[in-house]
Amino acid sequence: MATTLPYLLAILSVLLLGWLAWRRPDRRRLAWRLLASAVAGISLVLILFPPTFQRALDPSIAILLTEGYEVDSLDILLDRLEPRPLIYTYQTNSSKAVAIPDLYTFRLENPQVQTVHVLGFGLAEQELQALQNTTLVPHLSRMPAGIASITWPEAITLGEPITVAGQYTQTPDKETTLYLQAFGQARDSITLKETGRHPFQLRYTPKQEGSYTYTLIEKSGNKTDTLGLVPVQVYPAAKPAVLLVSSFPLFEFKFLKNHLGQLQHKVALRSTVSKGMHQREWLNMPHTDLGRISARLLQQFDVVITEPQALQELSSIERTALQRSVTEDGLGVLTIAGEQLGNRTTAFFTNFQSKRLSQQDTRNARARWTNGTTATAIPASPFTLVSSEAVTGLIEEQGNNLLAAGRRAGWGTVALSVVPQTFSWQLEGKQSTYASYWAHLLSSVAKREVQEKFWQLAKPQVPQLHQPATLKLTDYTWREASSVPEATIRHLTDTTQTGIALQQSIFQPEMHEGTFWPRRLGWHVVEAEGVKPFYFLVQDSTAWTHQAIQGKRDATLQFATQQRSPNSKNTTAYTEEQVPVVWFFLLFVLSSGFLWLEEKL
Repeated sequence: MATTLPYLLAILSVLLLGWLAWRRPDRRRLAWRLLASAVAGISLVLILFPPTFQRALDPSIAILLTEGYEVDSLDILLDRLEPRPLIYTYQTNSSKAVAIPDLYTFRLENPQVQTVHVLGFGLAEQELQALQNTTLVPHLSRMPAGIASITWPEAITLGEPITVAGQYTQTPDKETTLYLQAFGQARDSITLKETGRHPFQLRYTPKQEGSYTYTLIEKSGNKTDTLGLVPVQVYPAAKPAVLLVSSFPLFEFKFLKNHLGQLQHKVALRSTVSKGMHQREWLNMPHTDLGRISARLLQQFDVVITEPQALQELSSIERTALQRSVTEDGLGVLTIAGEQLGNRTTAFFTNFQSKRLSQQDTRNARARWTNGTTATAIPASPFTLVSSEAVTGLIEEQGNNLLAAGRRAGWGTVALSVVPQTFSWQLEGKQSTYASYWAHLLSSVAKREVQEKFWQLAKPQVPQLHQPATLKLTDYTWREASSVPEATIRHLTDTTQTGIALQQSIFQPEMHEGTFWPRRLGWHVVEAEGVKPFYFLVQDSTAWTHQAIQGKRDATLQFATQQRSPNSKNTTAYTEEQVPVVWFFLLFVLSSGFLWLEEKL
């Protein structure tokens, strides 16, 4: 490598020739030719033997560039750090940095590095383990344009809609349409035009039970991309057992009894005909004594539907049994009211805040419930229910008023409806509206099934090929003497089972977790003795790209907060860097061009 002295002498020679060309006009042309020749010769030497200079470095600090890093962020960080740190890249490219194959090799080759500045989207959880005992300083990039977050239910019951909700980051000068596709057809869509992050919701109601995969598609201009698959398990609709209690025969209860009976619900009806006399009917269940409402009788039902007058006519013992069944056994009670309530004896079931909307005895209301169904006008009482923190709206109407609402009472639910007649939908031939209305109400109020053993997908949200997926088994029947449960996973198209090792949680002994590394795409099922099978879909690594980015960001930020700063000593090292030869090449071209042009003139 050339030394500094020859370069200094060459520069002085060029300056001397330039000074002679300026001082001696009679020999100026010759001097300019000598000057150009000297510059060309020196430039050629510098191109062949480029000079170097020493730069101060801090070997204890490193900058790690990951996918998604921004050049401006790197330049700003370099201006702040002095002496300059070493720069490396991991799974990305940069002409200013040294590429490393893996982080464990990086730590072995650079044990002196104690602080790592991470730029880009960050590192995955398993990759961060190689940086233990170092101080990690994140300078993470923002989430890119596209899907920022998304959720959907893992399982629904037949008749409920699938709601795909999330946030989408829209770029300037671009219009994007999102489609939810089922069975090759777009079932719902939304178009985003304005720049920024926008919430979105797409819905579809399956027609049959089973395991289904729907597709979320993004279309922008002439470009169409598949963002990922939406896996949903559709289970049969629940059929809660219903007890109908009225103070006199009502058409509303008669139509509801027949409707639920046709759907194979267990239904019992008790209507008061006169004092001490009741009309009793049973469908899809054995005849039981309905003369007295008792705890033993209520154990056979999941929900009781009644009306205010019937509640008042119950004895105090019957009302107490009904109340205890709600709070202790999880029974649901729905009261259908046609007028304002104010009776203290029924306050536990009917104490909902209301306001009057009409001076007439009845009014027309357009009912709307959470699955997106909006019905035609239906007769309602002149009152509406008021929402609060303890009250959940079940049936809504225009103006954010509530036609039906519920609240938790111990283990169960009490609800109130101000729609006294819905059988008019049946008379008008609107069977689907009537069925949807009551299916929604019953599922919201009825006794909830308690699962003592169940599987969950802990992380990630979407399992991907060759990436770890954590499955969690919760068993509330587990005892200390019990052994660790055994579980297997298999692909639905294969009979080969793969064992998954479960580890008990330290803080929650009823929970066990295991890690599964998928090797095949498609539906998988995890099974254990005495536990309902759990189905999950493994997708390709190109699906839901935001998931990997968000996972890296979260893992990096969490890792950075948990690491302690090691005791480090300020050390300075020096490295030789080569002066870019492009400048010398330009001088050579300019000086050679001058000599050629001067010869022609």
